[in-house]
Amino acid sequence: MTPFPNSPLGSWLRFNVEKTEDGALYSIAPNDAHIGNPLIKALHGGIVSTFLELAGLHELRRTLGPDADGDAININVDYLKSVTLSPLFAKARIVKTGRRLIFIDCFAWQDDEASPAAKAACSFAISR
Repeated sequence: MTPFPNSPLGSWLRFNVEKTEDGALYSIAPNDAHIGNPLIKALHGGIVSTFLELAGLHELRRTLGPDADGDAININVDYLKSVTLSPLFAKARIVKTGRRLIFIDCFAWQDDEASPAAKAACSFAISR
């Protein structure tokens, strides 16, 4: 696993990318600083949404090349269940690439990929 390059936020989240046969597997290893609800030790929703945005942005760079970048236009996150204080994984998929915009779907899970904890629809303005 390699940390997200040159990103203090990625380092704080402990964001990692692992290459797989079918693309990339994104993960974070949360700690107590990422907790939003201390009663049930659930991650803050902002941590989950930031993780999904970073996964989408990294998928953009992985697909279009390391010199490509994107500015988030819209991120729509659906929280499907509480995320506990354990590793969180995500996969991202390019839905459509245009000349100026790219649309990426991401979903996150903890123990079982078939049981997602959150999903996001991201749109980025492409800059090269």
